[in-house]
Amino acid sequence: MARVTLTAMLCLMTLTGCARPRQGDVAAIAEQYSHRHQGECSSWLYSYATQFPYCASPKIDVELELIPVVKEAEPEGAETLADLRTRGEKVYGTVCAACHQADGKGVEGTYPPLAGSGAFYGDAQNMSRIIVHGLNGEIVVQGKTFNGAMPPQGHLSDYEIAAVATFVRTSFGNDDGIVKKADVAAVR
Repeated sequence: MARVTLTAMLCLMTLTGCARPRQGDVAAIAEQYSHRHQGECSSWLYSYATQFPYCASPKIDVELELIPVVKEAEPEGAETLADLRTRGEKVYGTVCAACHQADGKGVEGTYPPLAGSGAFYGDAQNMSRIIVHGLNGEIVVQGKTFNGAMPPQGHLSDYEIAAVATFVRTSFGNDDGIVKKADVAAVR
């Protein structure tokens, strides 16, 4: 069997754009790999690049195992401002910052600013309702119109929603106090 250079084999297998291997190299590679699958192949595929059929990977029986998602445990006495802000900052960074930005200033015309918006002052359930159920349609914040859609985040726990709502209501120049789990539970 002819010895095939590694370069020729890589060019053939990955089609990286280097010069096409010589037909002799292609034939040698085909010969080398034709004996890999002893017996019948249940699924033949055709490579337009090499002009050769090849056996698709045979089915491998595996045992599927579900891996449980580990959620961060809610700390005892977690409804203090410090605890809610700490957890809320993590949730905000993971769930909210992509749209509303890390600084809470949003994106012009699409995602409203949370910094000094006034939309979350007063009733603690207002922001919880928006987080749980989402918000669609045109809104005006700080005299500017926004027409993005906020998807519902009801998959978050009451504690996580209370934490992120508290974080936003007490960050970015906002000073509106904490949201409790009971406030979130009331709007679900």
